[in-house]
Amino acid sequence: MDTNMIKPRVSIIMSTYNDGQYIQESIEGVLRQTYANFEFIIIDDCSTDNTEQIITDIQDKRIQYVYNERNKGLITNLNKGIAIAKGEYIARIDSDDAWIDPDKLKKQVLFLDTHPDYALIGSDAEVYTSDGVRLYTIIHPHTDADIRSVMLRKNCFVHSSVVFRKDVALSSGLYAPSEKYVEDYGLWLRMGQTHKMANVAEPSVSYLHNETGETQQHNLAQIQANIRMIQTYKKTYPQFFVGMLRWRMKYLVVRFGGLGMINRMKSHT
Repeated sequence: MDTNMIKPRVSIIMSTYNDGQYIQESIEGVLRQTYANFEFIIIDDCSTDNTEQIITDIQDKRIQYVYNERNKGLITNLNKGIAIAKGEYIARIDSDDAWIDPDKLKKQVLFLDTHPDYALIGSDAEVYTSDGVRLYTIIHPHTDADIRSVMLRKNCFVHSSVVFRKDVALSSGLYAPSEKYVEDYGLWLRMGQTHKMANVAEPSVSYLHNETGETQQHNLAQIQANIRMIQTYKKTYPQFFVGMLRWRMKYLVVRFGGLGMINRMKSHT
């Protein structure tokens, strides 16, 4: 049988913009996976650096390169990738992150195959500086019960670690343009209304720490978006008041306490 005719079970989606410094390592982490039945959709959001050259120089038939003639933004690109996707499972990878476990997809596909009541599975993550220095490990709750108990306090999933069911994402409304800054968080909350969620209890992805920090305006917008999420899903998940208090305190810290303090808070949540 012609292997090119086999339908991929997993569609890996990457949206990238001017990440030529990191994207090769990110792509190589995907191509090293021991689970090989996937397609790799890379949407280049009108990059002006060497991103296109790096991608097109890599010879792998599973890569599907899509170039936007104008910048469309992350949410539009992710939904475009899902619309193109042929697989029943969707995996996410950001172009400045990297999969560090070659068995990542194998483990997550097996989990979803054997747990039909689960919609998504992520993992822990290692956080690194741009110089390759390991800072700390992100350890999120692993079981559905533990995730659900704190889901309004924080997003319990590292986006680049997650594999989810395409049909559940479609029925849950995909990534919502109205949820900018928290588009992944919103999708997980909606998927969790009908299905269970889990995290693998070991790191499968390296996550690049933002060393320059975000602007105050960006941080305030992100916190306000999280507050809207909590208000929207307060009847579905517990700890509404704890979550609301936490994010309102963060808002006050950013608004009046400066960015240094909020960046320190991020590293401990």
